[in-house]
Amino acid sequence: MEQDKPKYLQLKEYLIGLIENNELPRGNKIPSENELAEKFHISRHTVRRAISELVNEGVLITSQGKGTFVNNEPKSRQNLIGVITTYIGDYIFPSIIRGIDQVLSENGYSIALGCTNNQFDKERQCLENFMKQDIKGLIVETTKSALPNPNIELYDEFRKRNIPVLFMHGSYKGYSASSIYEDDVEAGYIATKHLIELGHRKIAGIFKIDDIQGHARFEGYCRAHRESGIDINDKRIIWFGTDDMLYKFGKQSGDMVIEFLEDSTSLVCYNEQISIKVIDIIREKGLTIPERLSLVSFDDSELAVASEVKMTTVAHPKEKLGIEAANLMLKMIKEGDGIFKVKMTPELVVRNSTGRVNG
Repeated sequence: MEQDKPKYLQLKEYLIGLIENNELPRGNKIPSENELAEKFHISRHTVRRAISELVNEGVLITSQGKGTFVNNEPKSRQNLIGVITTYIGDYIFPSIIRGIDQVLSENGYSIALGCTNNQFDKERQCLENFMKQDIKGLIVETTKSALPNPNIELYDEFRKRNIPVLFMHGSYKGYSASSIYEDDVEAGYIATKHLIELGHRKIAGIFKIDDIQGHARFEGYCRAHRESGIDINDKRIIWFGTDDMLYKFGKQSGDMVIEFLEDSTSLVCYNEQISIKVIDIIREKGLTIPERLSLVSFDDSELAVASEVKMTTVAHPKEKLGIEAANLMLKMIKEGDGIFKVKMTPELVVRNSTGRVNG
């Protein structure tokens, strides 16, 4: 199986290939979950997810007590919605996709998934693939949304075909389109304000430079400082990008991270994928949270409570955002022209990674 594609998607493509090549004729029973799991060295959960999506798309049907079969009369794919996310198999993304699929399936639509790994060339590949399909709408999580996008002409082509496009988590600068997103400025503000209310004045920040969420959260961070009359020190800010994340927060960079945090009592960290790396570095150096450093993160994913340090975090709506995105797409399909903007309000979840400043 390919390394850069989720295993359940690879299994879906494998089964579809068998059906299209008539190696699995219509009406025939497919291999069992155990057989597929053993054949591809994957978990039954992964197999079950692939099969479940193919059932939802009408490619397969299940019969209680008998098994899963290739559908003799596959459901029409005329009501197909394309969904493109930056990542797909972990973190908050399965919840977002689940919310989208829940609403669309209830309204007679199926979804087809694409994944960009936050790379422009893969975004282009996804868009070109959907150009070849008869989709009725396109829901897209923006790729490197703080940068100029080289694929804008493809989005224009969808619009020329009267296929509505809805962006999640932001939109591309200078490009007028419908979007649904969390209020990341407010998220950055309430995260920083929480630390200020605990007495912190030396607040470090880690933000993502190539995604618009990072810029918005930094804006909120600045607003909280400004309201409280606290100066922002450039030496307490780190910006990172998609392509240098592993380098800047890997074990080899532990000393640099500790040096960066040396003069700070607290940290606002872009998301929990980065926060968990920072926590590992801090604890490896014998420092404690929140006694030495209070930390606020973003998203409230499973990572927020995965270690002994339970993170204070600004919760991402996740499945709720997916549900709202799907409902908005249905509205766009029904009403045609129009630019829609939906902004969702963030909420702070306080756990034990933050405490009052010492000294």
